[in-house]
Amino acid sequence: MIGRRTLITSGFTVALMFVSGLFPVQVFAAEESNPRESITLSPVKERFTIDAGSTRPGEITIVNDGETAYDFIVYARPYSITPQDESYGNPDFTTQNPVTDVYQWVQFDKARYHIEAGKTIKIGYTIRVPQNAKPGGHYGVLFAETQPTDSSAGNSVARKKRVGMVIYATVNGQYQMGGQALGTTIPWLQFRAPLTASARIKNTGNSDFVVNSTYRVTDVFGGEKYRAEQEFVVLPQTTRLLTLNWDKAPWFGLFRSEVKTSFLDQNYTSSSYVLLAPRWLLIVLAVAVAGGIVYAVVIRRR
Repeated sequence: MIGRRTLITSGFTVALMFVSGLFPVQVFAAEESNPRESITLSPVKERFTIDAGSTRPGEITIVNDGETAYDFIVYARPYSITPQDESYGNPDFTTQNPVTDVYQWVQFDKARYHIEAGKTIKIGYTIRVPQNAKPGGHYGVLFAETQPTDSSAGNSVARKKRVGMVIYATVNGQYQMGGQALGTTIPWLQFRAPLTASARIKNTGNSDFVVNSTYRVTDVFGGEKYRAEQEFVVLPQTTRLLTLNWDKAPWFGLFRSEVKTSFLDQNYTSSSYVLLAPRWLLIVLAVAVAGGIVYAVVIRRR
């Protein structure tokens, strides 16, 4: 009887671990024959100003913090955001236009590498800017992508992993910098964490700029409960939605949220009180109030 109970408890514990996310969702079975593969790249972005016709060396670092060796390749692609994608959640790595041409300027020391588990490799590259490059912003992304091993002897599915670094290059010369704030939204009633606010910033120029944001939440007495500072890059001729979240907000409370944004010598501040309360609590309160009104009317008529 004790052995059966222990077996049931162990099975429940394993199931709970899967549900709670303690096992990676992409792993369908724990097999010692399939060691963990991992690739990390740094830095994740590179920003610089450069003259047309000049050359700039660069370097990325690849870290294999997994359990198996692998080959990987490096290459460059265009980088842009479609004007409709205000969340910047789906970058475009295929569209070619006059400002996504950095990938054509990049030359790697070599295209293919091998890295052992637990090792780090420095990958050199050179950016050669054409003489006729237009002043303003130019964008691209450098990728490192693992290559599948020979799986012809088995039935395993070959999967590639890819990591990248975005290049924000500004070519010197006469170009336009411009932007405007399109408003801040702080919903006064929110039903669950995260406690959220947002701001929309539009880039009207032909070079990117950085928006510095501060999201601050206090209680009704002014005591600070949360503060976060973030940077957001806004590409030319796009509008970016800055989403600001307090992920670990309590389930109930009255707070004052404040959003500050600054870019291109422009500064904006917006604040509002926010009630954070679950729907069921509001329904209970509404029912209680309605019941109280009905009771008062009944008592008065007696």
